[in-house]
Amino acid sequence: MPSARLHPTVEVEQATPADVLDGLETLEGRSGQGILVTPPGDGPDRFLNWALQEVNNARQSTSEEQAHHCVDAVLNARRALACLVDWYLQRDLATLCKDAPGAAKQQVKFLIMRGVIDELTSRVLERAIQKRNTAEHQYISPTLAVAEDTVELLRRTVAAIRTQSPPEYGPWIFGTFLHTVFGSDNTCRAEFHGWRDPIVVFSRFAPQPWVGLVLPKNKTDAVIRRTLLKETTPEELVQLLLVAGRKFGAPSSYADAKSCEVLASEVRLL
Repeated sequence: MPSARLHPTVEVEQATPADVLDGLETLEGRSGQGILVTPPGDGPDRFLNWALQEVNNARQSTSEEQAHHCVDAVLNARRALACLVDWYLQRDLATLCKDAPGAAKQQVKFLIMRGVIDELTSRVLERAIQKRNTAEHQYISPTLAVAEDTVELLRRTVAAIRTQSPPEYGPWIFGTFLHTVFGSDNTCRAEFHGWRDPIVVFSRFAPQPWVGLVLPKNKTDAVIRRTLLKETTPEELVQLLLVAGRKFGAPSSYADAKSCEVLASEVRLL
C-alpha cells in the first residue's frame, strides 16, 4: 500500500563550506538522484556541424572563398568547445560559486579538478584555440590544412570528453528519502513520504542555490545545515562534490530540471 503523503518541516542552519565538508565526511549512504542539465544556447553539436560544413565548402571553393570558409570553420569549432566548457561549468554549479571561473585558465583548472580533462588534453586544446585566436584577433586566415586539422582535433576531443564525462548528468541529491513524482506533458507534482537517512543536496534552484546536509530528526522533521554557493569557492565546491561522490556513489536516476524543482519545493529544499 502506498505511503501517506506527509508535510515536511525543516530548520535551516547556516554553515561554512568547511562545516558542510566535515559533516559530509562522517556520512555514508547510497546512490541518490541527479538532474538532467540542458546545454547552453544551441549546444556544441550545432557549432561542430557548421564547422564541418565550412570545411567541406572550403574544399570546393576558389582561393578567396576558401579563406572565408576556413576562418568560419575554425571559429565555429572553437565556439563548440567554448559551449561544451560552459555546459560543464553549469552542470557542476561552478557558475553559481563565489569567484566563479571566468577566464579560460580558471575554467580549464576547474575542469581538471573535476577530472573532465587532464593536463595533456588542456595543452592540446590550448594550441588549437590559439589557431582560432590567430584568425579572430590577428586577422590571419588559416589554410585549408590548418582548418581541417583544427576542426577534426576539436571534433574528436569534444566527443572523447563527452564520453568520459557526460555533461548532461549533473549532481543534485546524494542519498535517498521517500517521495513520488508524477509527471505529464503539461504538469508535474510531487509528494513527500518521509525522511530516512541523512542526504547531501547540491541545489541550483532560485532564490539561493546552496550545498548542504539534510539531517532528519524523525520522519517529517529535519535540520538543513547549508552554505550558499555564492559563498563557496570553486575549490571548495570541487571538494564537496568529490567527497559526496566517494561517500554515496553515482546517482541511480536522473530527472529533468522541472521535476527536480517541483520536488525540491515540495520537500522544502528551495
